[in-house]
Amino acid sequence: MYDAEGFDDGPPCPACGHAPTRRYAYVEGFDEHECPACGWRSDEAAIADLRRAAGDLLEGDAEAAPPPLGRPLRA
Repeated sequence: MYDAEGFDDGPPCPACGHAPTRRYAYVEGFDEHECPACGWRSDEAAIADLRRAAGDLLEGDAEAAPPPLGRPLRA
C-alpha cells in the first residue's frame, strides 16, 4: 500500500492555471499532483488506461430479448 504526504507546493495546474497544486510525495519515490480548484490529477491518463484495460462488460440501457425457445432436446 502506498502512503503519501501532501504539500501545497506543486507547479501551476495545466488545466486551469491555479497555483500551487497539491503535490503528494510517496516514500516509494514518485510524486502526483492534484488541483484543488478544478480537480485535475496528474495520474488521470494512467487511471483511464487501467479502467479501459479491465475488460469489464458494459451493460446497455435497452433490454435484450431472451433467445427463442426451440424444440426441447431428447436424450
